[in-house]
Amino acid sequence: MYDERYDNHFRRLQASRDTLATFADFTLEALRLPAVPKLLRDERPALQAALDAYREGLSGRTTGSGQRQSGTQTEDQAFKSLKELVKATDKKLLQPRFYDHPAEKALFYPDKLSGLTEAPKTKRFTRFTAYVQQLESHPDAALQAVGAQVKALLVTYTAATAAKNQGSKAVKDTISALGPHALAMADALWAVHCAALYVHRHEPAKATAYFNYGLLPNPNPARRRAKKANAATT
Repeated sequence: MYDERYDNHFRRLQASRDTLATFADFTLEALRLPAVPKLLRDERPALQAALDAYREGLSGRTTGSGQRQSGTQTEDQAFKSLKELVKATDKKLLQPRFYDHPAEKALFYPDKLSGLTEAPKTKRFTRFTAYVQQLESHPDAALQAVGAQVKALLVTYTAATAAKNQGSKAVKDTISALGPHALAMADALWAVHCAALYVHRHEPAKATAYFNYGLLPNPNPARRRAKKANAATT
């Protein structure tokens, strides 16, 4: 049961790529302070090099949320474009047509126009898909053309939503899943950790000052709640 205490726990961290970089930044700045013992300051160049290589690997690539890839829209941006086209279509094409064909309104808007533009996230794909089908199957060529445009924006929105969900999942990725540069940085952080424990071996709690663990997801929320409950009763 004690083996894990000698294992590099930084390799088991769960964090997003950006959070990991911010976590390492904190340690770098902590090692920069004048009062830091030389043994610890000597670990700073290796950590700096590891962080630089890690950041270089991040630049230009797409994160789980798609924020670094040029031309990639966020979920909110994609939905805004979708709504704007639907509103424009309603004003320019559908409302004039409904004047002469009122029965068609229920086909396009079973739950009014707001049923599309204000649809909850869980119902957007279903409602907009039905809306696109009505446009594309309509005998009016202008509505068919708009249907193709709406369909393209719906595809963009669906992709943005999937990227966002993937990004949420990526927050739970362990460091080993983030690639060799992340592993190298974890090893550099571990070296700082070991040096800090040696320097502060008479007061080991001081070693935590070099790491901002508050940035990271709590690996055991149940244990933390129990610890707080025990503290409150003592």
